[in-house]
Amino acid sequence: MISKNDMAKLLDRRQPSFALEREFYTDPDIFRLDLEHIWYREWIFAGHLCELPKTGSYITLQIGEYPIMIVRDAKGTIRAMHNTCRHRGSKICKDAKGTSAKLVCPYHQWTYDLDGKLIFARQMGDNFDKTGYALAPVACEVVEGTIFICLAEHPSDFGRVRDQFAPYVLPHNLMDAKVAYENTIIEKGNWKLVWENNRECYHCAVNHPELCKSFPEAPTSLGVADGAIDDEVRELWSRCETAGLKAEFQIDPSGQFRATRVPLINGATSYTMDGLPAVSRAITDTRNVDNIGALLF
Repeated sequence: MISKNDMAKLLDRRQPSFALEREFYTDPDIFRLDLEHIWYREWIFAGHLCELPKTGSYITLQIGEYPIMIVRDAKGTIRAMHNTCRHRGSKICKDAKGTSAKLVCPYHQWTYDLDGKLIFARQMGDNFDKTGYALAPVACEVVEGTIFICLAEHPSDFGRVRDQFAPYVLPHNLMDAKVAYENTIIEKGNWKLVWENNRECYHCAVNHPELCKSFPEAPTSLGVADGAIDDEVRELWSRCETAGLKAEFQIDPSGQFRATRVPLINGATSYTMDGLPAVSRAITDTRNVDNIGALLF
């Protein structure tokens, strides 16, 4: 069994700019450590506020071994809870999304209010105290129309995420957005392979030619290549910042999150096949700036 110390030794011997060793993608013990030290501890983007439009709206997701539900309660508060009945552990909300006046376990009909409090449990005896059996809460934060959750018992301060993220996304009015289309992709591989692929565009020209019609594949276009930044990027940043639109590259000291705006290429103003807007109304406010590129976070 690979321990935390064993994993640390493997990390220490990795050459800079080289891939991780094979075990990081194939060993089940390392995957378990990934879950324990990353997925169960860090803040994770979980959805959009517009997916929960009314009282009782919910979405569900699975993080490692834990089924999670995110619900809008009767007061409009967005809550995240473990999607597990406190009686026998049955999953309560089985659909990916929906609306329900109460949260009812399908096994023995234990019933919870939208804030997670147990309000009905039949035949449990006179000494049974419902207040001790609320659904287990999950830390939840909403910032400018986006929802983040953290499974840790003592989550890290979300303030640093909020402070960096909010100025970039605020002008896009995500609070008033809606989901126009949704597609689920199941990747049959280790999560790190998916994430590493997402962090580079070295493969884009061959594998995503449609993307390269509008999105720059060069690292210097993303403002992250060891200080080398294209003139087009600097021009976009200057234009956006002058108009009050946050744009320059910023990264958290921990390396856990970053934000920037990058210019689109070939005169494109949108991620469409012809580079032209697909809708008449842009997802921005009325700031006086044209062609603001793409926001990366």
